[in-house]
Amino acid sequence: MWRVIVGSLTAVFISFGQAWALPTDVSTAGALTCPGGCQAGSTLTVGRGIVVAPPNPEGAVFQDHYSFALTGPVDMEGKGFALDFIPGFDVEDLSFELFGPGLTSLGSFAVPNGSGAEFFVPLSFASLATGAYTLLVSGIIPGGFNGAYLMETNLATAAVSQVPLPPAMWLLVSALMGMFSLSTMRKRSPTA
Repeated sequence: MWRVIVGSLTAVFISFGQAWALPTDVSTAGALTCPGGCQAGSTLTVGRGIVVAPPNPEGAVFQDHYSFALTGPVDMEGKGFALDFIPGFDVEDLSFELFGPGLTSLGSFAVPNGSGAEFFVPLSFASLATGAYTLLVSGIIPGGFNGAYLMETNLATAAVSQVPLPPAMWLLVSALMGMFSLSTMRKRSPTA
């Protein structure tokens, strides 16, 4: 019985301790623009060096929102980087998520955690239609000092795949040809 009470009290104190040690929120929002409109041939680049002032040993979190509008259908491909090779900079749990019209999530990509190197993840969003989009970049800066990320994507003409003719169409065509040949045979044959 004592173990249960001591365990419960320990859990209460731990949860109170965590409630007081909140990480610093260093989120931002912005708009991405492309000369002549965001369309095939454009490049979208997002980067941010994050400085936590004053430093918070509990760390810092961020959720950066970037909005942009596409003026035509495109495929988006590129890379997202966590720039950990710069001394004193570290970003963990970095992810890139794209939201389409109506704030529908179109997919997310997470950059692997590490230290002392440049970590990246390939990004790919196919067949994006004309409209407004929001890019969410989120992560944690452990130790609460500095962090940096970079994302660069190219917009290309959306690939249009050919739709094959369904097998039922071939059956319909052959049936129509059969009925046409029967009708011409009846017209040629003498009637009694």
